Amino acid sequence: MKINNKSKILENVALISQIGISMIVPILGGVLLGKFIDDKLGINLVFLTIFTVFGIATSFHTLFKLAGKDIRKKRK
Repeated sequence: MKINNKSKILENVALISQIGISMIVPILGGVLLGKFIDDKLGINLVFLTIFTVFGIATSFHTLFKLAGKDIRKKRK
């Protein structure tokens, strides 16, 4: 295997890892923050739902930014 192929494989692994982490962290953060606020206020599932939706939206926004950056990089 050539060095160039190894670097491309590692680059793709790094991109996949970055995508996974950038999707998990906002969603998990939204779930934990929403649950914490719901527990403090004694409300059931209101803030958990709101912050989970915000976390999912943030994850997809980040995913599209990463994909766009990777596509522009490969066009060069």
